Amino acid sequence: MAQKKQPAVLCPQCELNDVCRQYEKDDALRAAGESLGDVTPQNNVAKGVSVCQAENRFEYLYAVHEGAFKSVVTLPGGEERVTGFHFAGEIIGAEGVSTGKYGRTVVALQDGQVCYFPETAFSADENDNSKIRQGLLMAMSHQVKNEQWTGLMAAHRAEQRVALFLFMISKRFEFHGFSSDEFRLPMSRDDIASYLGLAVETVSRSFQKLKGAGMIQVSGRNVILEDRDALQGFS
Repeated sequence: MAQKKQPAVLCPQCELNDVCRQYEKDDALRAAGESLGDVTPQNNVAKGVSVCQAENRFEYLYAVHEGAFKSVVTLPGGEERVTGFHFAGEIIGAEGVSTGKYGRTVVALQDGQVCYFPETAFSADENDNSKIRQGLLMAMSHQVKNEQWTGLMAAHRAEQRVALFLFMISKRFEFHGFSSDEFRLPMSRDDIASYLGLAVETVSRSFQKLKGAGMIQVSGRNVILEDRDALQGFS
């Protein structure tokens, strides 16, 4: 059976919507031969294919239009560690704007689509791209807020990490116009375990404990949050 994809995000609820609109309005960029249609096509990305590779030169900033992706880094011993997830409406590769290279490899968890902007859209050259860069900063602020949860989760025991993880996912879905109480997790238990720094068996037990406590219903990757506030305050 084909895996159900996350629905496509509506453009006004995408973190790069302001960037898109400013790019469309930029007369200097259009005069140089650029157009919104040329800059932000929706490229298909098959499950398992990487959008960008860690340490490669930064060429494009991506916005997830449909589907879901995971970020991974390779540790000194060769082990891969999941460092984040990207859902429809969120951005990929923002660190490259300042460093000039991608910091993480980003892989599609399911078939999806991404829009992209070339690096020239954010460069401080003779064209005044300040409004575009301002839009990017706002998008990056949402990303930073999402990633702050990693440190918070690391300070709690296993079932608390899983509870906060589900709460975080719920809030992100809500922000981009999707259901916040009922959704399908696009990532595997292995990916969740890697992200939270837990064993896979521990993640599975934690899901069952939360289910037993009446906070969630879970069937495979399908999750219903019975009490989202309780997940946030779980102790």
